[in-house]
Amino acid sequence: MGILKRACLYITRKKVRTIIMFTIIMSMSLFMLAGISIRFGASEAAADIRKTISTGLVMNMGEIPGDQVFQLVPNEKGEMVRTLKVPLLTRAHLAEILDIDGVEGYYTNQGFETAYTGLKLHPGGYTSTVKEAERQVSENRPGWTEEDIASNETSAHANGFYIVNEGKWHPFFRNGALELAAGRHIEEGDRAKAVISEELAERNGLQIGDEIEAYNFELMSGERYGSAYKTEIVGIFKINFQQDLSNWTSEDQILANVIFTDSYMRYWAQSEYNTYYGRQVLGRESYDILDNITLYVEDPMMLGTVKETLMDIGSVDWSYYSFKEYDRDYKAAAGPLNKLIRLSTILAAVMAAGLAVVLSLVLAIWMRSRQQEIGILSSLGITRRGILAQIVLECCIIAVIAFVAAGVLAGPVTAMADERVSVSVNKNIGKAPYEVEINEQSGSISVNKMPSERMASGHHLTPEAAGIVFFVILVVTVISVIISCRRIIGKRPKIF
Repeated sequence: MGILKRACLYITRKKVRTIIMFTIIMSMSLFMLAGISIRFGASEAAADIRKTISTGLVMNMGEIPGDQVFQLVPNEKGEMVRTLKVPLLTRAHLAEILDIDGVEGYYTNQGFETAYTGLKLHPGGYTSTVKEAERQVSENRPGWTEEDIASNETSAHANGFYIVNEGKWHPFFRNGALELAAGRHIEEGDRAKAVISEELAERNGLQIGDEIEAYNFELMSGERYGSAYKTEIVGIFKINFQQDLSNWTSEDQILANVIFTDSYMRYWAQSEYNTYYGRQVLGRESYDILDNITLYVEDPMMLGTVKETLMDIGSVDWSYYSFKEYDRDYKAAAGPLNKLIRLSTILAAVMAAGLAVVLSLVLAIWMRSRQQEIGILSSLGITRRGILAQIVLECCIIAVIAFVAAGVLAGPVTAMADERVSVSVNKNIGKAPYEVEINEQSGSISVNKMPSERMASGHHLTPEAAGIVFFVILVVTVISVIISCRRIIGKRPKIF
């Protein structure tokens, strides 16, 4: 009697065991098919989103000791200017970079400055602190000095100035959190220009063409020092969502109080600071170096070509820079789908591991009851490999039938599983179109676009997905049989 016939006889005669194993493998296969189908569908949906979301190339200069790349020489004003020892990226390269086919625009993160303007601001944490301090002082309660109150009062009227080259490419405008309502954006070549919010303009009766004066100030005392930074309002923006504020959100971290200005402010702020504290004043030319830049590329498929063209620019030593894909907007928009991908992958992996454990335990128990059968087969001259092959074949036949049954039921079960998982993943969708994050170290803020609609994975069972699951099922089944049988099959016939 051949191996196949013996395997089929055992399956048909041991109906209870066959049904139990069939049920175990079919259940696990069903969940694995559901997990893999959801994962494939979510991956395809995420890929479609990536095609419609802003993409780009981010270049960041590595952390290198300044004396390796810069040297200081005085300019005609007596200021010290950083000149390059090595060819790095500067503003002089912008025109050449923007001429690269596929590049739409650029953004450089030049940080922000907090400066006192004396304007009426959307109240935040410092305003609350000042009110509380004044109340406690009026009640003759100790703990507040005049310097403390003055410091908080100054900060309560200090705006966050975000420095940009081309305002329209700033991420806040790029992702739609902010929108120009009147006037124009900050443009390359501007000097002392500003774009403010509608609320700030309304609170202070400001309009395009008016001037704002800003001052540096000492944090501990609130003392203002140096000359004023006088900037002309050239644009007004509106905020397209309601920022969630806490009792500790400072005034310069509130979008309504943000002012966008050009790179001249960086030179002014650093010069005033260094002069006040008796430090070396750097010339404006020192700020022409670009240590970071994000290039927006119109087609994700062109990223590789754009990078290659950049690397061909011989006047820049690109070994000082690292490259990565700009994907902040994509991560925010496809967040639920990517979470769905992770959860479905975990589901499939857990089911595969569970199948291996359960099958190994069940088969280990059953093998003990087959000792006599195995001993008889051995006495008939059937080798250890032959006996193992029969048991493997039995389990694989059941696994194939169970997998086919699981494939029939996979459609409705996958739809149900996808619905349940999607509800959990998408539970926060639509609550807020944007999320404001505050950098605890620098105090700057970032605005991330959040999905506004429930993300559908568009699950479907593909031949590729089914093939992966089938292969995993067979491998797990074979390994489980080998683990369960390795001790029993090796025993001598005489012990039975």
